[in-house]
Amino acid sequence: NDLYEKFSQAGIEVLLDDRDERAGVKFKDADLIGIPVRITVGKTIQEGLVEYKLRMTGDMEKVLPEKAFELAIDYLRNDNV
Repeated sequence: NDLYEKFSQAGIEVLLDDRDERAGVKFKDADLIGIPVRITVGKTIQEGLVEYKLRMTGDMEKVLPEKAFELAIDYLRNDNV
């Protein structure tokens, strides 16, 4: 929820998928919609990490939530979508 609020406050359109579905279903739907950046808060949040993935390249890395926010903002504001 913190990341959702930060993106909203930064003027970035954000989708929070909190449906009671399996992760694979949510990932597939995000790809079908064309979400350019996916930040997944999953089991690694216990270690303080989230999954940051770019749809265009498929590149994925586990980073701190703040780093994911910075990467996404930079990517989206540089017209990479």
